[in-house]
Amino acid sequence: MKGRLPLFAVGLVSAYLLSILSIHIAAPDDPIEPVEFPTKCPDDSLNCSMIGPNHHRSGNITEIRINASLEEVMDEVRKWVDSQSGTTTIGDWPEQTHAVFRTLIMRFPDDFVVRGFCDDGDSVLHVYSKSRLGISDLGVNKARIESFSDYMINVEMATSECV
Repeated sequence: MKGRLPLFAVGLVSAYLLSILSIHIAAPDDPIEPVEFPTKCPDDSLNCSMIGPNHHRSGNITEIRINASLEEVMDEVRKWVDSQSGTTTIGDWPEQTHAVFRTLIMRFPDDFVVRGFCDDGDSVLHVYSKSRLGISDLGVNKARIESFSDYMINVEMATSECV
């Protein structure tokens, strides 16, 4: 019995590492370029949320509109992303940021992409958050974009026109 415990532990760790490797192979980190920003979530998706014209699981929010420069707004986007645990930025452009959120134990990846642009003097953000694997996210992506939206609406920024 005593000799079996180390063997069991090695087997358990090996199975865990193999699972993590399988997840990384099945869902590699490929940045979503600005020209590839998703226009909508899959119909009836339970693992995707979007703030945009084709909003999905976002509380009917179609955009985040802020009276500040796009540069300052995107800096705040990056600050929020950097403040979140388990997050890595894999793509960063002046008008878009692509981060990956990973679950603590199994390291399942969720893409979080924010695109900004100017419209009528305001900075406008569209947000896309989707699990790469599985059919449900247990509400995590919806909660994530709601948290992000609350932060962006309430953070103080210098009032200026977006051009």
